[in-house]
Amino acid sequence: MVHPSDELYGADRVLVEAVSVLEEAGGGPSRGAEVRVLLPRDVTYPEQRLTNELRRRGVPVRTTDVPVLRRDYLHPRALPALLVRTARGFVELRRERPDVVYLSTSAALLVAPLARLLRAHVVVHVHETWSRQERVLLGPLLRLCHTVVAVSDAVASGLPLPGTRVTVVHNGFDVPRADDRRAAALRDRVGARPDDLVVLVASRWNAWKGHELLLEAWGRAGREDAHLVVLGAPPPSGQRVDVAALASALPDPGRVHVVGESTEVPAWVLAADVVAVPSTRPDPLPTIAIEAAALGRAVLAADSGGLPDIVEDGVTGSLVPTGDVDAWTDALRALDRSRAREQGTAAARRFRFLFTRDAFRERLADALDVGTPTGATTGG
Repeated sequence: MVHPSDELYGADRVLVEAVSVLEEAGGGPSRGAEVRVLLPRDVTYPEQRLTNELRRRGVPVRTTDVPVLRRDYLHPRALPALLVRTARGFVELRRERPDVVYLSTSAALLVAPLARLLRAHVVVHVHETWSRQERVLLGPLLRLCHTVVAVSDAVASGLPLPGTRVTVVHNGFDVPRADDRRAAALRDRVGARPDDLVVLVASRWNAWKGHELLLEAWGRAGREDAHLVVLGAPPPSGQRVDVAALASALPDPGRVHVVGESTEVPAWVLAADVVAVPSTRPDPLPTIAIEAAALGRAVLAADSGGLPDIVEDGVTGSLVPTGDVDAWTDALRALDRSRAREQGTAAARRFRFLFTRDAFRERLADALDVGTPTGATTGG
């Protein structure tokens, strides 16, 4: 398995579950498989959260030279180094002599031709919504993969492949139930009164995750009975947003609480009344929206990407026009704590039907029917 990061966010957590599926799935080379995970060394992740989780589960992990497509590398000066990593990655992959190579995101697609040279069955798990440019540049690499899994209908429809070549498998997790007393303590921490509304946004502070839009709408909404809690941190590479600076410039900064990264995400979700997902471009299938539903919390989300797969508008939350600050302002003004609780109850029911860990693993196992003999060219 080749994965581009050493964190423990959405795609990283899906990888952890996929490891178990590959180890346990019947049929073909996956039966009784020994799974190894290769991580790139081009970006440093000091906390090594994914590595620690995998090793806790007894899964071998190695940080080595495998090529990863990052936006920072898409200019001529970066190409020589990327080519060197690709050559070294082939040597590393050949050393493993794999029957199956699982590429956990589109960022690992440079490994696809290397795996085909080694006559391995190639699986790619697409978590990203592709732009037109990505369809042109990555399409040839995608067509080298034998098995293509997409996390949502929106992601699948954006791939340059016939629909019959793509299997949609929604992510699913067992979300730990947070302690009610701890959630109450977190509400106290931000100074929320018993009847106050608490809105949570939790994601990396990437430019497209919508923090700037949400904070502008929050400032316009001017609610004196509400608090906004922001979890997360800037990404190690790519465009980012200075959330703290934006929050401090608001008319009432005391009602915006920039917590940063936290190991208590479930407790913060339980402390909130509504979880906001304001992504300004199609978000494939945000994990935080699924976690919110699991914990019985309504979601206020952009109406694009995979979010409509999670949020039933008006029933388990509300969908807001993507990137429309006026619409987001109106939506924040309209939030009602009692109504949010009703929607949260409906969201929990929807989670149990669609997004549990068992449902995900069953569907992924069906999709990863990698029984094609080594060296076959099906779907290439």
